Amino acid sequence: MSTAFDDVYYSADNGLEETKHVFLHGIGAPDVWMGRDHYVIAETGFGTGLNFLATWRAFKESGAKGRLTFISAEGFPLTEDALRSAHETFPEIATYSQQLCAAWPPASDGFHPRIFEDGRITLLLLFGDAPNALSRLNAKVDAWFLDGFAPAKNPAMWSAEILDQVARLAKPGTKLATFTAAGFVRRGLSERGFEIVKAPGYGRKRERLIGEAQAPLPLTQCTHSTVPEWATLPPQSEGPFVVVGAGVAGRSVAYALARRGKAVTLLHDPASPSASTVPAAILAPRFILGEQSHADFFTSAYAFALVHPSFAGHWADVASVDLLTKSDAARERYSKLVAHLNWSTDWLTWDGETLHLPRGGAIATQSALNALTADIDMRAFRIDALEQVGSIWRLTDHTTGESIEAAHVVLATGVSTVGVDQSLSKPEIRPNKGQVELLRDDELGHAPPVSLNYGGYLTAATAGIRTLGSTFEKIVEVRERDYAPNDTSRIAIEEQFSAATGLRIPATAHRASWAGVRATTADHMPYVGALYNTNQILRQYAALAKDAKTVKLGPSEPLSGISVLTGLGAKGFQYGPILGEFLAASLCGDPLPLPEDHIAALHPLRQVIKAIKRSN
Repeated sequence: MSTAFDDVYYSADNGLEETKHVFLHGIGAPDVWMGRDHYVIAETGFGTGLNFLATWRAFKESGAKGRLTFISAEGFPLTEDALRSAHETFPEIATYSQQLCAAWPPASDGFHPRIFEDGRITLLLLFGDAPNALSRLNAKVDAWFLDGFAPAKNPAMWSAEILDQVARLAKPGTKLATFTAAGFVRRGLSERGFEIVKAPGYGRKRERLIGEAQAPLPLTQCTHSTVPEWATLPPQSEGPFVVVGAGVAGRSVAYALARRGKAVTLLHDPASPSASTVPAAILAPRFILGEQSHADFFTSAYAFALVHPSFAGHWADVASVDLLTKSDAARERYSKLVAHLNWSTDWLTWDGETLHLPRGGAIATQSALNALTADIDMRAFRIDALEQVGSIWRLTDHTTGESIEAAHVVLATGVSTVGVDQSLSKPEIRPNKGQVELLRDDELGHAPPVSLNYGGYLTAATAGIRTLGSTFEKIVEVRERDYAPNDTSRIAIEEQFSAATGLRIPATAHRASWAGVRATTADHMPYVGALYNTNQILRQYAALAKDAKTVKLGPSEPLSGISVLTGLGAKGFQYGPILGEFLAASLCGDPLPLPEDHIAALHPLRQVIKAIKRSN
């Protein structure tokens, strides 16, 4: 029972049989997805997840060869414990339930993608107010499950705003099934282009509705999120794909493309160092108080990275991260943050001094990187020439004389992105030098075994080694010496640790130092999307210099067959997985795993557009 709506989550007779009768049979499963490369189901009201689990099971048992994406909006997400309890009645789905519960996100508004079955099953949870969440969704849906609580109990889930989104996200032939037979629901769907008929209900319900979209239209009254006209997505491509750069950005997008069945080759230049080779990385979110449009990006990225399939088995010996406070202002901010997030204690606790993240932790970077691309063709290759020949991009290594051709190239080369080809217009990258220290865990004495974050950080031990970091030194130009550690930085790192914890680093603990250069951006948001001809953009949007609110200047036209993923800064292992999915989804025409309003916040053109507006 839902205490918020005084209604049942599923039939007391048999919830699984109800799902099978009402929803799976209602859309014609499993026949509807057989022979399809990719089938997309969307749902209003995730509840206990029974519909998803039953659909997952039916899809797997049907022997379907393609992929399934299941999208579900939920305004009142259950805790993990409540989810497990709700599934105990159904031992036949225990295996699926265990995987779902293990991947369950915090109750944080935003989009939460989850991957199962070696990438063949994707669950995209939309937490928050359903009309708003659905209005931020970029997808085309093959079938709808309308499964909010009964219209009399929860009329908002059957409102005109919800039905508008159902129509907007549908296409001709989209199936629809629901347990209700309410007349206003039937009429509302009919008005929005669905052919609706009544069918026998389940249990004590005499009738239900099923239907199919004939000519659904993006209605003018639809509360669809606004995306600036310049924030276009890269054109879809069938590949083959070449990803340049073997750091966490390149490997994440290569993984995401490969799991979608695309042919991918990953190129890396052995002479070009990557910031991703830092010995260990700590995962703790960048928390933002307030209602900024992209605030949920940070928590979604964090929660997704923690359960990414390729990261499993590569975490430090001890889980969790403690965020240490340094001032009264920090303590006040964390107190407000805890109240704002309202996460369950398995995700977040606060004792007035330390913010404890039980699910956070440190990851062994090299083994995690290898796992991302275990089944992907990876080659050592120095790009001396990158040229477009017709609809194909050709990459050439003059040292070996080898050339590789691709329908689409993704540049994920960090600070080296600006030097790949000077004829291409690329977003501004700001190099930032950093150094970390490798320490022997058995020589650290009273240091807590968990990962610590205090402005600097100390990771938990991996194979007996802990990483202490790090410096942040802005540089204008990357030089060879920027990859060489120095004693001045080591001393500063150790002093910062001592000031935050009151502990000293024994000389016997020090094993080695590491230095690298991060790719950062002016606004600390990554760049992901297509590349553009900047001169053309400057001409097209010149009117923004006179009036920043000018519209109807037309969509920006991306360069054909080339995209970029860079600017991940010090959060590469946290941002890489979800951004790889975002770019791969946009290139493959899949539902985007992030809200539409994030397109502009992550777009490679955003700084160019800002500069035009500021030039007034």
